[in-house]
Amino acid sequence: MKYVYGALLIFFMISASAQDGLKRPDIPGELMVDVGFNVWSSMPGPLERRTWASKSVGVYYTKRKAFSSKLSLNYGAGLGLEKMSLGDSSTLFSNALVNDTLRSVFIGPNTQNFEKNRLAITYLDIPVEFRFHPFGTEDGEGLFLGVGGVVGVRLNAHTKWKYENNGETTRQKISGKFNLNSFRYGYQVRAGFRGVHVFYKRYVSDVFKDSFEDGSNPIMTTIGINVTGF
Repeated sequence: MKYVYGALLIFFMISASAQDGLKRPDIPGELMVDVGFNVWSSMPGPLERRTWASKSVGVYYTKRKAFSSKLSLNYGAGLGLEKMSLGDSSTLFSNALVNDTLRSVFIGPNTQNFEKNRLAITYLDIPVEFRFHPFGTEDGEGLFLGVGGVVGVRLNAHTKWKYENNGETTRQKISGKFNLNSFRYGYQVRAGFRGVHVFYKRYVSDVFKDSFEDGSNPIMTTIGINVTGF
């Protein structure tokens, strides 16, 4: 999340400068921030999901290429941060020894009564979309409908636990690959105004490289709101 905080800090500094009458830097592009929730199509084994605690944040630098007053291509690059809250019944372990066999990912029972139990994944994402402005536009302002795709490369992943241990609050963060796919890809739909709109992303790639013992391997969907124009 430190990347998100840094991007928002830059935005507020630029906004404050603009309000004070200072000239805003002429940067050939815009900062785009997606904030919403993520959902897996299925939960492997005994894993549980806390929907409202499972968040999705994307921070992208984007540019626009206009083909006409009604059609443009928007593209960019940035970070996609996915946090899946796994409930308190079980969690994920990476490179665990199970029955004398080293497993790349293993679902284990919760023995610590977790207050927080999350899997966090950071991707380098490249979103691309065509935007249609039914009433026309000059610089991308106004009502639009966007359809496109997104491709991402996993940068890192970790689990984060919070639990009580002998009367003290313990926080533990463990990095690993967790058998996660190195790449993700899918499609996206956006609708609204350039400055504020809603989005829907559906990744058709599996979250994990290999299915679990029960045959499950979820795909991810994110939905939320966007603010653009920082």
